[in-house]
Amino acid sequence: MRIMITGGGTGGHIFPGIAVAEAIEELSPEAEVFFMGRGGSIEERVVLRTERRFVTVPSMGIIRGAVIRNVAVPFVVAVGCLKAVSALAMKRPDVAVGTGGFASLPSVVAARALGVPIVLLEQNCRPGLATRVLSRFAEVVHVTFAESEKYLPRARRIEHSGNPVRRGFDELDRAAARRALGLSREATVVMVVGGSRGAKRLSLAVADAMQRLSAAGVEFVIQTGAEELEHVRRQAVLVGARAIVEVFFEDLARVFAACDIVVSRAGAATLAETAIVGRPAILVPYPHATDDHQTKNARSVENAGAAVVISDGEFTGDRLADTIEGLLRDRKRLTSMSSAVRVLARPDAAYRVAQDILAVVSRTKH
Repeated sequence: MRIMITGGGTGGHIFPGIAVAEAIEELSPEAEVFFMGRGGSIEERVVLRTERRFVTVPSMGIIRGAVIRNVAVPFVVAVGCLKAVSALAMKRPDVAVGTGGFASLPSVVAARALGVPIVLLEQNCRPGLATRVLSRFAEVVHVTFAESEKYLPRARRIEHSGNPVRRGFDELDRAAARRALGLSREATVVMVVGGSRGAKRLSLAVADAMQRLSAAGVEFVIQTGAEELEHVRRQAVLVGARAIVEVFFEDLARVFAACDIVVSRAGAATLAETAIVGRPAILVPYPHATDDHQTKNARSVENAGAAVVISDGEFTGDRLADTIEGLLRDRKRLTSMSSAVRVLARPDAAYRVAQDILAVVSRTKH
């Protein structure tokens, strides 16, 4: 049995694909899972670190406002489709799984052309263009948010399965994670995560808030962009804050387990991971996300009572410090937010999706 998984552009698309691959391999050890996507991308780097096969296919997404650049998109996608058809004709997968993002389009279109059954995953509240276009050809679309269904009127079948999360996020306890990271046992730990590429706005705001929050006994674990790394580290030293600052954390699950409050963008993967570990969040949606999907994601979590949402334009060091200090003074609210976010968690999402993929293979082969 061969299963192709494709999708990328950000970690929010590829990490659910990794989670599904793990679940498929556990449920069906004889299955061969391989990935397809853009060369030199985050999806290629992440997949190769897992020692799985990755087949490169040209792809290109539309960027709003980049009119001249966007002229090339159809040509690049067409070349990608041709290469994907050639690669899939050789591999002959039993099912193609698309996890969204422009990187998934050529491979899923090629699978459709070859008559390979298609399963789609959609992480965001408002489905991306790739999912909206391809949903009519899929056997099933697995969504994270129930609200997504109204955007997919042509889908044959929709399952509200939740967003698949990689192994490890529900396995570590707080004390063990803090010992491993060298954090204090009783301090309030704030985790700041800007997504797979970091977030300049978040990094600069937490650097400005460090002095106030450190004086209140807060410690930090910060995932930042490469350009802001030294600035944030210098600021931590300058104000005497206890802070771990890195561009990439190999074991992000441990960081989530160690923290008390998550400050992040509102990408679907981060929201799912936050829910699994049951941490209240301060969400700062990325304002330039396609269809403003991060704001829709964030508002859905906020409406459930599990997060505080601050717009990108209003997110400053003082606003962050005010918000965290307010939460620390209101422990009942923090507890309530933790309970609310756990309700949103779907720890079995990867297995639900994997079981359905295997069922599609079984159904279409007989």
